[in-house]
Amino acid sequence: MKDIETFGPWEHIHRQDFSPAVQGSVWYPSADATKSTPTILICDQYGSSMDPAWDLLSRQAIQTWDSVIVTEQTAGRGQFRRNWVSPVGNLYASWVWPEFSGSNSANAYQENLLPLVAAYIVARGLELLGIDVQIKWPNDLLYKNRKIGGILIEQRNKKIIVGIGINMASAPSLRTTGPETFMAATCLSKEGFDISPLKVWFHLVESGIHCFEMLIKQIQPSEFIHLLTDRLAWRGKHVHILKNGEGVCSAIIIGIAENGGLLIKKNAKTEVLHSGRILTVE
Repeated sequence: MKDIETFGPWEHIHRQDFSPAVQGSVWYPSADATKSTPTILICDQYGSSMDPAWDLLSRQAIQTWDSVIVTEQTAGRGQFRRNWVSPVGNLYASWVWPEFSGSNSANAYQENLLPLVAAYIVARGLELLGIDVQIKWPNDLLYKNRKIGGILIEQRNKKIIVGIGINMASAPSLRTTGPETFMAATCLSKEGFDISPLKVWFHLVESGIHCFEMLIKQIQPSEFIHLLTDRLAWRGKHVHILKNGEGVCSAIIIGIAENGGLLIKKNAKTEVLHSGRILTVE
């Protein structure tokens, strides 16, 4: 087990005893007990931050907007069930989101745009910290064309947990598997940002709740698509795309479709990509 102080200095920490699922954890409530603010649970080494988050949520020990951070993941879950290398020093958080209302707008967000909403909220929050990132469809975050983080959505019985990983102190090396070349990654410390994972997470929770409520209550999904397109990585550029069941192809990224798919131009024809992923940019 790694020392939880890896995250840096702590204030107003309250240690308590919890169930075996969260032994050795730290609750970080608001320093102002009169304010109703989300709880952040900080755990030591875990398979994935999703595991204690789902366990606690199933027992109603955490609620909407509460989150779980782990210092290290031994079996982090990435997109397409890939294992996610998760050493100490980076940010690994699982965040409980609210169940959507029955409005047409909210349903459109949940059914088609949820990963992109999460990516947009994190990108916008990082921008407020001076970290200008772009969104690589559907749920990766890029800094200077290098992967800085990713989003993973899990839903069970209408409950939603958003997994967020950001490379703070280290990044995995470039690797190739079969026809796939996984894009180069970077981390915030290497790019000159001296900020702790906990400080970043506090900021993302605060700014993210405000952004979420603004989107759901004030912004129609079609308008959100325009906001998202401005942050879309490699728009107008040729990229290599791995299409599920069809291998790798070359196409030009045009934008985002209203259903959340990626608009691409391939062989002079416009298509909507619903599954697959962008490998590299030409």
